[in-house]
Amino acid sequence: MTESERLLRLAHELTSRVGGAVKDMVPPEAQHHLLNAQRELLTALFLIYEHQAGARRAPQPEPPARRPRSRSAPASTGKPRIRKIDIE
Repeated sequence: MTESERLLRLAHELTSRVGGAVKDMVPPEAQHHLLNAQRELLTALFLIYEHQAGARRAPQPEPPARRPRSRSAPASTGKPRIRKIDIE
């Protein structure tokens, strides 16, 4: 059984338990909205999980080759330079 299947079973178990509690405490007209929200939340969680799991499984591309810098060019850190401004 894969990790996704175990997660799906857990979500199904939680859904059925929460669904039983919802039927006892929530008016029928609100149950439909809550179940739709629960379905959307579970879908989002599965998509996030699959995206993260896919990123871990995918081989990472090699970084591009670095070109040697000339000695006259200052090293750039990607941050803007801070300069002192004289105020008269």
